[in-house]
Amino acid sequence: MGEETRKMWLILGGISMLISMKHVCLSFTFVKPNQAVSQSRKQFAITSQRINNEPSNTDTKCMNPRQLAIEAIARYNNKGNIDVISQLESSEAFLLASQRDKSFTRNLVSTTMRRLGQIDSILSSCCSSYPPKGKYGRVVKACLRVGVTQLLFLDTPSFAAVKETIDVLKDKSVDAPKPIIKFVNAVLRRVDRERSELLKRTSVCDNISLALRKEFESSYGVETTQKIVNQLLDDSAHQFVDLTIRSEVDMNTIISAFETDVNNRFQSVFALPNGSLRIRKNPNAGSIANWPLYEEGLWWVQDVSSTLPAIALIKGLEKEINGEKKFLSEFHVVDCCAAPGGKTSQLLSAGLTVTAIEASPRRSRRLVENLSRLKFSQEKIAVAVCAGQEWLPDEETNVKGVLLDVPCSATGTGSKRPDVLQKDCDLGNLLETQKVLSNHCADNILQSGGIMVYATCSLLREESEEQVLRLLERGNMEMLPFEQGEIPGFDDAIEENGWLRVLPGMLGDELKRCDGFFVARLKKV
Repeated sequence: MGEETRKMWLILGGISMLISMKHVCLSFTFVKPNQAVSQSRKQFAITSQRINNEPSNTDTKCMNPRQLAIEAIARYNNKGNIDVISQLESSEAFLLASQRDKSFTRNLVSTTMRRLGQIDSILSSCCSSYPPKGKYGRVVKACLRVGVTQLLFLDTPSFAAVKETIDVLKDKSVDAPKPIIKFVNAVLRRVDRERSELLKRTSVCDNISLALRKEFESSYGVETTQKIVNQLLDDSAHQFVDLTIRSEVDMNTIISAFETDVNNRFQSVFALPNGSLRIRKNPNAGSIANWPLYEEGLWWVQDVSSTLPAIALIKGLEKEINGEKKFLSEFHVVDCCAAPGGKTSQLLSAGLTVTAIEASPRRSRRLVENLSRLKFSQEKIAVAVCAGQEWLPDEETNVKGVLLDVPCSATGTGSKRPDVLQKDCDLGNLLETQKVLSNHCADNILQSGGIMVYATCSLLREESEEQVLRLLERGNMEMLPFEQGEIPGFDDAIEENGWLRVLPGMLGDELKRCDGFFVARLKKV
């Protein structure tokens, strides 16, 4: 890698980051989270004016979980184009909340979003006019949604679910008129009385858009679609966190540290077939940054399905050097669209030299923060902040492998982001971006004989299988199919074309609980 175009990253005491590029020098100044709050976080103060996007001078105040949840839900516009969880977690009021309140709020919001179709169907049958309109329409709708979530899906005691939800409307920051308060109270009490009958009239598939449901059924059939949606909408999903362990670290060391936690924050810890570690956390688990061995940089959070693209590239490269006197440490690979860095970390952990490309400066910052915590050698990693289709290797750099996890609809991640399941199938510019990125990597980055992994966290074939077929039709790439036993636990995900199609709810044992993913491995002819 030539010095002229080497993209270096530097962390100094956790305070600053410098990324130098061939023609651009970008710098970021890190500040402590409590300093950054007022500069970069939206202030949340629950008023009817702010919920309806009108200006308010109300200062941020401490808010209880139901207030936080209702404000977050009130900002959702039913078009599936807002990541409600991310918006919630970036709010100042949420950041100021206790860890216990954060956990309850997050669960309340994610469950509401996960079950939104069923909730709205029930409310439509219980209200003469739904959704409510007028000045208080958005906050009333949010209160009804959050109230139904507690009554039907979180087993919250009825009295608490109704009273504390109603109290949000009574709060002086909202000051809803008495008729509105009585209306919400009556609807929630009816839902409580008729809960069994009301739930029977709904289906879990009500929670995904009709267009997406038709697309899934066309691709996988009605029965499989039902299993996929059931798993994506599993209300216990938030209890599980998957970790990837650095290759040189003994997994038993990590398991022991979690099992012997003095605060009993973890219900269970067990290894998955691919080498990931699955944690089932207790309600008091707290921030991941405070979990055992986090600061030591021995593991990172990564869904089990998300590990597959890097495993595929590593296994493919190992096949290439089988019988030759070469080592993975001699190879240079590129991770395109690299943030937040889980796959980059896997490649580094395997000994590869990696150029990590990320178009977003904000996401690049997170990428560098993660790599810094994991203490990988700076000699083995370069971060380029630019669009993947604009990056080119130096003349003296031979790129043996490319990992391309393209921007996509993320429909496979519905268990974490239920909002993606409520969108239609309009992919906008995504298909063209995927095509341009894959063609550029194949034509201009990867050396002859090199290996490219194309991956998406999408359940839509148009973004996945069909893109790879188009790539193959161009004539300079061929499939390097997966073999039985190559990635333990995922044999049933290998399709006849030799790629992996991972569907939530369809694999055995614990692997049924995973994101949807597509992974194809190709070789440049």
